[in-house]
Amino acid sequence: MKKDAKEKTIGERIKEVFDKSGMTVTQFAELLHCDRSNVNNIFRRKKIDIYLLINISKILNHNFVEEICAKQDFSVNMSCSKISLVLDIKNIDAQTVKMLLKIIKQLEKSTVHKTKNSL
Repeated sequence: MKKDAKEKTIGERIKEVFDKSGMTVTQFAELLHCDRSNVNNIFRRKKIDIYLLINISKILNHNFVEEICAKQDFSVNMSCSKISLVLDIKNIDAQTVKMLLKIIKQLEKSTVHKTKNSL
């Protein structure tokens, strides 16, 4: 997972997993509901929207969110675990993902608030 001394960008990781998928860029673009040039743009990104990353994770059957959480060594892994759980559910629609992410954000705020009050 290392690229010499530096970490790969999210776009490079997506490209790496995509290359192993056997899918064409055209097929991937169709599944993402975008054109081929946007796919190539994704492969060059250093940052990515969480909703797009979840969609890409489902299409490529690879949990990028969990991978990122593990790399970042978050002290509070609860939110990453919950997002990973969302990715493990088959055939989940975008509306449900958005609702679950909203709940996760509320839980995170609650956890941060409780932590600050206990200090």
